[in-house]
Amino acid sequence: MEVRYELETGWPVNSTLQQRISAYIRSDRAKKFKVGITNNPERRASSYDTQCAIQRATKYDEMIVVYQTQSKRNLDQMERFLIEYYDGNSDNINNGGGGPKGDPPYFLYVVRRRLCR
Repeated sequence: MEVRYELETGWPVNSTLQQRISAYIRSDRAKKFKVGITNNPERRASSYDTQCAIQRATKYDEMIVVYQTQSKRNLDQMERFLIEYYDGNSDNINNGGGGPKGDPPYFLYVVRRRLCR
């Protein structure tokens, strides 16, 4: 899976992140995506299954790391806000809060998903 870093730092500005994420998912024709948090984007990316199943299942192709902070509290709040904002449109099953248990820095990311052909 490709990992791209397009980081915003500092105090999170919801509208800026919303606009950026909306642009990322608009360009993905399947519009399948998930918002998540981690303290190790490369390791998290490798944990996503990138193999297509025989029955034409979907996969995540790309991780875009969009936000970095030292505050787990800010990160948790931002993740919950975005999952709620995109409710029903994302692949997120719960409303967040399960993210990194390790040391900062912490990252918010979007994985995009396309249909396998």
